[in-house]
Amino acid sequence: MRSDIVREVAAIPEDEVITTCVAMGYPDDNFAANAVRSDREGNHEFVRHVGFAD
Repeated sequence: MRSDIVREVAAIPEDEVITTCVAMGYPDDNFAANAVRSDREGNHEFVRHVGFAD
């Protein structure tokens, strides 16, 4: 979602492509990427759950 921050922190050159990023370890509330919030629509805006009644 924020490959620019991952690229900077991990020192990944611009000529290399980030294809997958897996978060591991403990959260750091001061790490810039943890402050990122998506501006996408929430799932409730477009997902319909279909299943069996309880």
